[in-house]
Amino acid sequence: MEGDDTQKLSKGFVVGTLAFWLGKRAEDNKSHEWTVHVRSANGDEDAGLWIKRVVFQLHPTLQPPTRGAPRPLPTPCSLLVLTSANAVTVIDHPPFEVTESGWGEFEIHMQIYVHDCNEKPIEVSHILKLYPDGDQSQQLNPSKPVVAERYDEIVFNDPSDALRARLETSSIPPSPNGWKSHPNAKWFTVFDMDAEFAQLQQVRAGSLAARAWPTSKLACGRSTKW
Repeated sequence: MEGDDTQKLSKGFVVGTLAFWLGKRAEDNKSHEWTVHVRSANGDEDAGLWIKRVVFQLHPTLQPPTRGAPRPLPTPCSLLVLTSANAVTVIDHPPFEVTESGWGEFEIHMQIYVHDCNEKPIEVSHILKLYPDGDQSQQLNPSKPVVAERYDEIVFNDPSDALRARLETSSIPPSPNGWKSHPNAKWFTVFDMDAEFAQLQQVRAGSLAARAWPTSKLACGRSTKW
């Protein structure tokens, strides 16, 4: 990959699910209430400063399966106008999440749009986890959710000046829009970002040694070479 490393900026984020068992009296097809979310790794940070909106693709049995996207889809740089024909809940501010109920686990796909129409949306996926590890019948607890989260990082190879300003501003804590004020904050995983960054660097170094791919797990920017 070509480009000036001094122009790069990275941003850590967390994707995950929280699932509450609704108890023995719950309907068979609605045994759990769950939430899928994209949040900042820093609990004091306003992720909305750099995330424009998030689109969630759920299982087709959940209607509508696509959440957070207007119809028809706007082009990246077009003005988003909601009318009676395309009115949906656009997830364009924190918390970036969807809450549903059901009984089965499946893979959820997400598109993260940033505040720069020249940047392609970042695509990530996550498995909805409803049951704890081990004996499910003994460990289900309606007062304690099953939490499945992971830390990831986006590398912007050549961000615009406007996006760079947003990325740098969002790192100045604290913000009242941070996830620490979220009702589920006590269940969120607190990641050691330095340790997570070091682990990602090791993974990338091993990947680069094996094949000529970009130096980031999620690489964005006009200078990315595939």
